[in-house]
Amino acid sequence: MKLNPINSISSEYFTLILEDHPFYLIATDGGAIAEPVELKELLLSPAERVEVLIKGDRKSGQFRLINTPYDRGGMGNMNGMNGMGNMNGMSNTNRTIGSNIPNQVIVAIATITYKDAVAKPLLLPQKLIAVETLPEPIQTRRIEMSMAMSMGRGMGMTFLFNGKPFDIDRIDATVKLGTVEDWEIVNADPDGMIHSFHLHTNAFQVISRNGKPEPYRSWKDTVQVGSNEIVKIRIPFRDFVGKMVYHCHVFDHEDLGMMGLVEVKA
Repeated sequence: MKLNPINSISSEYFTLILEDHPFYLIATDGGAIAEPVELKELLLSPAERVEVLIKGDRKSGQFRLINTPYDRGGMGNMNGMNGMGNMNGMSNTNRTIGSNIPNQVIVAIATITYKDAVAKPLLLPQKLIAVETLPEPIQTRRIEMSMAMSMGRGMGMTFLFNGKPFDIDRIDATVKLGTVEDWEIVNADPDGMIHSFHLHTNAFQVISRNGKPEPYRSWKDTVQVGSNEIVKIRIPFRDFVGKMVYHCHVFDHEDLGMMGLVEVKA
């Protein structure tokens, strides 16, 4: 069985578990990965997409696809944002469902039912589509995500890249077409709120988190950045010139200033 989970919610995180079944990850936001990766749960931040395979090899019974609570940290549980999990994206941890969050609701999204007839099993593919190794970058940029109290009309929160809210008349990064850059996305939020960094038009590869290499190579356009975490991404600017945005895909953060402009020049 193939599933294509998409998190199209404005601010909530999904932590998906299929009872008594692992997931086999075969693709992320930007396409297939080189070989399946076995996962016990899927953690999806806003805008993240994956494709997974499930072995339908049980003889009988019903098994729920469950969304479990996830804690975004800090003020992240406002406005219906949900409960606890790990911060490293798709997870291979073995966690008791909902055990660490009292009074949080576990939601059954779907139920898989096996009947007496057993279908002929298919072999899990061992090789998919190779993900290229990108060349070393010509430049490394640091993009810091933070929040502060707004000093404008009315008091409230503002969300910032490198200490600045979005300005449509300001170019925050100018890059050259045909080059590769590393961007260090830094979560400097002292309250521990998680962000979902999204770059338009140009897919990237996650290289490391806090200096630890990613366990497998994949194409992404959205990546979670946990509290006090530095996520290094490598971006090839190959095909398009012009202006495009990057932003936090938690839409209340984006709407309150966490967006920037990059211009690609020939």
